[in-house]
Amino acid sequence: MNSRSDTVAHPTSTEIHVWHLNLAVTPRDCDAFWRVLNPTERDRCSQFRSDIHQRRFIVTQGALRCLLARYLDIAPYAIQFERNEHGKPRLAGTEPDKGLVFNVSHSGDRALFAVGLDLALGVDLEIRRPLTRVEGLVERCFAPSERDYWHSLPASRRLAAFFDVWTRKEAFIKAVGRGLGLGLTRCVLASGEIPRWKAIPGSCGDPDEWSLRNLDLGENISAALCARSSDIHWQLSDLNNFLQ
Repeated sequence: MNSRSDTVAHPTSTEIHVWHLNLAVTPRDCDAFWRVLNPTERDRCSQFRSDIHQRRFIVTQGALRCLLARYLDIAPYAIQFERNEHGKPRLAGTEPDKGLVFNVSHSGDRALFAVGLDLALGVDLEIRRPLTRVEGLVERCFAPSERDYWHSLPASRRLAAFFDVWTRKEAFIKAVGRGLGLGLTRCVLASGEIPRWKAIPGSCGDPDEWSLRNLDLGENISAALCARSSDIHWQLSDLNNFLQ
């Protein structure tokens, strides 16, 4: 991955750029991503025990740097990050949810990046896989109305429905930036085909202040985007092609 500066126009205040990445890249690509990481990121990578988890971290973090470099018109390795007390990342020197903002999620060999301007946003991605204790998770993490909906579904649809609800809640919590302590059961989805919030913690404002969108990334993948704006426009692009 080189450091050429084919810049990308910043999104508007109601526009979000969403990028999907397949992490199953060649070793050569992985080496190129490694070169743009800073010492802290390389140390963190060394803590992963398996080669596959190391590679996924390198590609995800390196791709994030290369993507943001196109928006900022600087070298990928020159980008500096900060995190809030709950771990939500932002560009160093910026205020929370101000300026160019971003969020990242990854599951298996897939990663998702969202880039916006002057708003709180979050994304979550999950590759659906069998869960041996899914009913226990539903009881702990879903609000009563969400549990009733889940139990009303045919058994064949419950796994996909669990991950769909989970990613929407996670996207919201990541957008707020206060961690799971915010309370998954306090973030309640409304019924209906269009995803929206029925109730959220009072400290997060009114549910109508937030937009929630499903992201179609293919079969057996659940993904969601959440942003603090009553009206957002988003575009989904392939990051593999963009960063060649």
